[in-house]
Amino acid sequence: MRVWIFLAVGLVVLLIVLLIVVLSSKITIKLDVVLRKDEYKALAELKMIFGLITRKYEVPFHLANGGIEYKKETVPGEQGIPLGSNKEKISSSRTIRYRDYVRALLSTKGLKKWVKQTMAAVHLMDVRWSTRIALEHAADTAVATGMLHGVKHTLLGWMSHRLNMKDMPQIDVVPIFNGPPQISTELYCIAKISCGKAMYAGLVLIVRVLKVKGGVRSWQNTLFKA
Repeated sequence: MRVWIFLAVGLVVLLIVLLIVVLSSKITIKLDVVLRKDEYKALAELKMIFGLITRKYEVPFHLANGGIEYKKETVPGEQGIPLGSNKEKISSSRTIRYRDYVRALLSTKGLKKWVKQTMAAVHLMDVRWSTRIALEHAADTAVATGMLHGVKHTLLGWMSHRLNMKDMPQIDVVPIFNGPPQISTELYCIAKISCGKAMYAGLVLIVRVLKVKGGVRSWQNTLFKA
């Protein structure tokens, strides 16, 4: 009888230890956004529980119909399978309409406070943001380059007060004086948050949605349409 008691206690302790380990592990998201002429896509890699769960996503998109239309392609994060590979790729087309998400966000109580608290738990690192720009006149290109530098520094400065940034971001604005008018940008970053804090943020968001009359229905309709 004592053996079963010891086994039960040992199993409970083991489950508690495993739970603590899982909650203290990090969720790592590598994000690479590319905005070029005729090429709009986001590449994301998600790792959880010390890399035991890995998912890679390739999301080409374009702006249309009052929102963002995109085709999500999921690639299992196996060794030797490059991002964007056709092997075991699962695709689905969806649309994000701005008005639907604005309506859903307005149906969430204390959303601003929730966003601020959640952002404070995110650790951002290896931020690289490069932009190439060319206008019809060299003077206009030079002015636009300076303005973009200012906008980038202001935006990242604002983010540094809300996110835990581990190192200085790399910001580049490359003027093209002899090329045709164009603008393209690439953003790469790594974000980390503990599983426990991510789960807590999700539960708090659900509670805030439930506090608003019709909030659940608004979110359900938005997610169903997407």
